[in-house]
Amino acid sequence: MATLPRWGTPRSERETHAHHLARVAQALGWDLFDWQRLVADVALEHDDGLYRYRTVGVCVGRQNGKTALAASRIALELLQPGHVVAFTAQDRGMARYLWEQHCELIIDSSMSRRVRRVMRANGQEALIMENGSQYRVVTPNRKGARGLTTDLVVIDEAALADRDLISAIQPTMATKPNAQLWILSNAGDAQSTMLAHYRNLGHQERDDDDGRLAWFEWAPADDAKLDVLDEAVWRQAIP
Repeated sequence: MATLPRWGTPRSERETHAHHLARVAQALGWDLFDWQRLVADVALEHDDGLYRYRTVGVCVGRQNGKTALAASRIALELLQPGHVVAFTAQDRGMARYLWEQHCELIIDSSMSRRVRRVMRANGQEALIMENGSQYRVVTPNRKGARGLTTDLVVIDEAALADRDLISAIQPTMATKPNAQLWILSNAGDAQSTMLAHYRNLGHQERDDDDGRLAWFEWAPADDAKLDVLDEAVWRQAIP
């Protein structure tokens, strides 16, 4: 079993769509790591089909599998007819680069037969599925997602994103009761305003009627007593 997160929203008795995500991951060519399955089990809890959590935040060290987790979640949403997925990162160049990675993972998998076409013209990037769903890349600013109505938004490299980005993203989800926002990042710094906002909420969040944020963060337990040569410390941030 992977190292448990230092902060992690607990699993409830609700049903979850995590098993669907696991099957999609296998279709893309991999099995979920234990930590990815832990996130999926909670993040995809639902009541009568409606997701319990509107926002899902994951803070974990680099090279742990965030790209694979994001691609799996995106591909799962694309199986829903007519759904729209938007993706962004710290700037449009990086967003386009990671979007291309996700598209290639889908195209090179058994899901390729479900893909109608991929549009790569600058500013019009979209992967279109046969069922009418689409995966788009958006610029991380107030105007980047204008005109879209989204069922899933994924923000990667969130440590470098400004909190104003949320003001642009949330209206695109307003009319979709089952929409989710996924925020993925490694540890931030003093400039990571958006990540700090959700991190603070995640440390306070409780599984009650008001809690709509699922938060997962892998980090060393005591910064003041770290032994950087201790492998047990590594695992706390690298599950």
